Amino acid sequence: MTLAPEHGRNMHMRYPPIDGFWTWDIKRDRIYGDANLSDYFGLTLDEFSHGAPLERCMESIDQDDRTRVRLAIRKAVERRSGFREVYRVRSEKMGLRKILAVGQCYVDGVGEAALYPGWFIDLTNNAACEEQALREIHNHVGQAKDIARSIGHDLMSYLLDNIEEEVEQRLDGRLGRRRSS
Repeated sequence: MTLAPEHGRNMHMRYPPIDGFWTWDIKRDRIYGDANLSDYFGLTLDEFSHGAPLERCMESIDQDDRTRVRLAIRKAVERRSGFREVYRVRSEKMGLRKILAVGQCYVDGVGEAALYPGWFIDLTNNAACEEQALREIHNHVGQAKDIARSIGHDLMSYLLDNIEEEVEQRLDGRLGRRRSS
């Protein structure tokens, strides 16, 4: 097996600790995974030990994300490229979780998509952490803006005001509401 050529530039990124792994045998339509994958996708470890069909795993993806994820998987296999998607999965054991799934296509000797190993991380708690971080940024930027005004740095105050507004928009977006004009 060889790594399929990646279209575009490879970006090396740091990720938090990995929560689970899988290997998808594309030709046989079987996904093999670890116990964590089993917990998150609501399949038994035995199913993943013997290989579960992709469709069985798709059932655990939140209905609102499923079409987008199907399309991303199809494109990744057609292009023999990497896969990186954030979506929600639901299982009895884990409940509703937001994950980042990352995989890479490997091709066989004739260049056909054959294996797709990958991993995922749970982002569910990161969403709450991001909101708290945005609130802290908002507080600090507001204080910096007040200091800039008090010492007569109008341009700096103006720039900080724009930053404060950007943070507010991101907070409002995260909380599902929009500022009124």
